[in-house]
Amino acid sequence: MNVGNYPGQVGNKAGHNAWMRDTPLDPFPVSASSHPTDTTPLLSEEQRLRGSNADVWQMYNACAKMHDVQLAERWKVQTDSTMIFAGLFSIVVSPFMAEAISKLRSNSTELLLTQISRQVDDPIGTPLSSLPIVLPSYPTKLDVTVNVLWTLSLVLSLTCALSTILVKTWVQEYLYYSQCHPIPSTRARIRAHLFRGLSDYRLDQVISAIPLLLHLAILLFGAGLITCFFSLNNIMAYTALGAYSVIGASYLFLTISPLINPTSPFKTPISNLLWSSLQLVRLSILHATQRITSFVSPDNTFSCFRLPKIIISCQEIYRGGITRALEQDLENTSPNMDAHSLRWAISYMHDDGALESFIAAIPKFLDSEHHCYPQYTIGHLMEDRDVRLGWTIGRLLQTCASSSSALEPHVCKRRAIACMRAIWCVTEKFAGLSSLYWDTLFGAQTAEALSILKHHPDPSIALIAWCTAALAARSCLRELTDISARKQTKGPYWASRAQHLFGFIDKLVAVPLPSDDLESIARDGPLLTLTAFLKTVSHSVAEVDGTVSSMITTTVKHLADGVRAGEATLDTQRLFTSEIFALGTYDCLRHYLDPAASRAVRLTAASLLQELATRIPADVRAADVYADFPFLQEHGSGEHLQDGQQTEASQRRWSYDSSQTVFSGDPAWPLGFLPCCRSPRNDSSLGAVIEVPLSPSQDGCSAR
Repeated sequence: MNVGNYPGQVGNKAGHNAWMRDTPLDPFPVSASSHPTDTTPLLSEEQRLRGSNADVWQMYNACAKMHDVQLAERWKVQTDSTMIFAGLFSIVVSPFMAEAISKLRSNSTELLLTQISRQVDDPIGTPLSSLPIVLPSYPTKLDVTVNVLWTLSLVLSLTCALSTILVKTWVQEYLYYSQCHPIPSTRARIRAHLFRGLSDYRLDQVISAIPLLLHLAILLFGAGLITCFFSLNNIMAYTALGAYSVIGASYLFLTISPLINPTSPFKTPISNLLWSSLQLVRLSILHATQRITSFVSPDNTFSCFRLPKIIISCQEIYRGGITRALEQDLENTSPNMDAHSLRWAISYMHDDGALESFIAAIPKFLDSEHHCYPQYTIGHLMEDRDVRLGWTIGRLLQTCASSSSALEPHVCKRRAIACMRAIWCVTEKFAGLSSLYWDTLFGAQTAEALSILKHHPDPSIALIAWCTAALAARSCLRELTDISARKQTKGPYWASRAQHLFGFIDKLVAVPLPSDDLESIARDGPLLTLTAFLKTVSHSVAEVDGTVSSMITTTVKHLADGVRAGEATLDTQRLFTSEIFALGTYDCLRHYLDPAASRAVRLTAASLLQELATRIPADVRAADVYADFPFLQEHGSGEHLQDGQQTEASQRRWSYDSSQTVFSGDPAWPLGFLPCCRSPRNDSSLGAVIEVPLSPSQDGCSAR
């Protein structure tokens, strides 16, 4: 098949008609005798111009036009500045050229006047033959050199100005011919054909090289000026030579600066040419090395595996240009550039509207580009004392919780949901850490705003506030548990910090905790928080959308993580049983929770004391809980375990691995199976946001 003669090719209308006549797929072959004599068009003018697939080509033409206009504008800025400076420089060089050219020819009038003057001064009667003859003067080598240098300088300057005029003409011609055809599909093909010509002939590089002519013209003019000074005065000549040498050295440094560091903003028109030349030299050396090593040692690992990858990487850099080199340099030298970029963006967001848009994008940022470590980036922004992202979110959230807020209702709702979802996502990503320091990262202002928004009349705002406050309280409880487990070695500072955390927990979820016993708080706090959350959300869960329902489900998973219901006090266990199961709270929620969250609640109930577990409805008992766990089925759903081991076994087999964000009760439980439900411990500093989980041998539960 001849690809060059396909039916839709531009300018091949006759071939298209012939193809349509000769093809056997045409059900109505056209013959010369059956051709209609009238000229009535088969399609209307609008249909002919638009075509059957005009929407695609219209989109292409719109994008292409925008791209071409921006490209032409950039070229226009480059050529305008170059043309103006070239014109001014030509005006400066012209007087010097006029003076230098006069030294290339002898002045006959001046020579004749000199001869007459000498004859008049001599005594009368002196023979003419005895008078000195005045010889004509010839230009010196320095004069010739100065004229050559200045002539080349002027020629290059004028060539630069002419080139800019030609470039303007080329760009205008391209813009005209790429948009002149009325049919969208044909116009798109013509534009693509012309744009390929721009790429093949490297017009962009040609335009970038035009200022190089002007730079060479300035260099030649300076060299001619120094040469001219040598013919007049050596002191002036050496002074100009020294100054020009300093300028030349600076220019050389600016030229090679991008070769040393790709991020350097200093460059000259020679830099791109020199960079391309060095890449070609590098590729030539690598290819030569590959041939030599393959000839000397064909089985060498370096020449067979490593060297081809290096060559491919260099070829990609050469084809991609400096942009690809910048990407590679960024990957090798600046792994934390995301945090630096976002830090700069936040510092320049002085408007609450722009800041709200940034905060609303945090959840999607945390769920995307895992290879770029978005959690580390957000954690860095949370710790940065100049940014304090958590405090910034809390300040913006406070504008929605204040009774004197001047925001419109829809703006207030949108901002409150955006801020609370950002806080919830950040807290959820680090939910498995025992040293998140939520109170330090978000501040008391955030906790106060959440405590107010929990009672908002809008069910979406209220439930999102409850999800966020419950996760925040659970994070504080984890740290409080860590402090209580090692309170003997913490000192007075940590005792006061424990009281501070207790105040935050009380403000966030308002559960009845004993303020004087850290161990009681550590035992009862998680179960009380889970009870308060389930009781509250059960009243409004049917009124919210799927996004809020998903937040509730995930929050339940995190709140049930590590809850030792059997270790809590008897009153706390009775409260959980009565509030969640006796009053029908679980029955209201079970239809909105996913299987993993539902099993988490049932498993928590199964770990209660035996006398309380029997009060739970039959469909929530252990037989239903352990249905998906072969290990526990082997032990009779935990009924034949020894006293004190049933709760421990259920807790060991039921934990949430926050590092892999998968609930271990799901059918794919081996992915998130943990040896113990206890959160990893770490004595990291107060500013640590990212905590590395300990190995099983370091965990306190593994030593049992």
